[in-house]
Amino acid sequence: MAFRNLTGFSNLEFETLKNICLPRLTRRRVGRQQNITAHRKFFVLLTWLRKYPTFEELSIAFRMTKRKIYTVIKNAIEDVHQPLVSEYIKWYSKQEQEQNNFAFTNFPQCLAIVDVTVQPIKSPTENQREWYSGKHKTHVIKSQTINGADGRVMHVYSGINGRVHDIAIWRNSNVEEQFQNNPILADKAYIGIQHNCQAIIPIRKPRNRELTENEKSFNKRVSSDRILIENYYARLKNKFKILSYRYRGSITEYKKNFEICCALTNFDVQLRPLRRRNTENQN
Repeated sequence: MAFRNLTGFSNLEFETLKNICLPRLTRRRVGRQQNITAHRKFFVLLTWLRKYPTFEELSIAFRMTKRKIYTVIKNAIEDVHQPLVSEYIKWYSKQEQEQNNFAFTNFPQCLAIVDVTVQPIKSPTENQREWYSGKHKTHVIKSQTINGADGRVMHVYSGINGRVHDIAIWRNSNVEEQFQNNPILADKAYIGIQHNCQAIIPIRKPRNRELTENEKSFNKRVSSDRILIENYYARLKNKFKILSYRYRGSITEYKKNFEICCALTNFDVQLRPLRRRNTENQN
């Protein structure tokens, strides 16, 4: 129980993930070699991602100097990022989703959902205005994810400053070509993207009248399918406190941290689906 609490995974799940990264976790580095096993290195990293303690707290828990803890985590991020992201964050087609019986309830023709999640950060020393979000009244960093019909992330575009609007993030992520045949589900922040790709977006209330009952029903159905991505974000941030607390680290390192956490959460969703219907629909 203590092991799962610290890492977010059982011993067997931990070993599965570690073995995917093992060739890189055990590689020799230029310079002074660290006297630490691959198992311990991966354990330290997952504990840091899951609990987000300070380096001082980790140094006490693992009986290492703060400098060594920092180096272990930095090297572990470099070691596990590529193998985990390659293994667990993948585009999968509409046909592949249908073969696994994954489909949105109200809009089964859709390939995926898109949304942006934000995280508070410490005040930057430079260009503070670029990271300040008027909506959230603080400095934030943004990440866009595209999630399939089972909830897993298929694409990540992360490390965006808080001032950038969601639709601008979409346009800069260069994913529109993926949605020429099958639509993407999006919220009202993405109104306009349907001119360059197929998209299903809630209807905005006109100035002169109320929405009709049919329009309200349509919006409700969109919201019902889109809630899956909110379920994913809840799982992601509950599992890895590094993404829910105020981020204290380097902004340049954030993208890899976010992608690693998404890859690990995708692995978790494979084992423990976000919605029971994803497996029950096979009957």
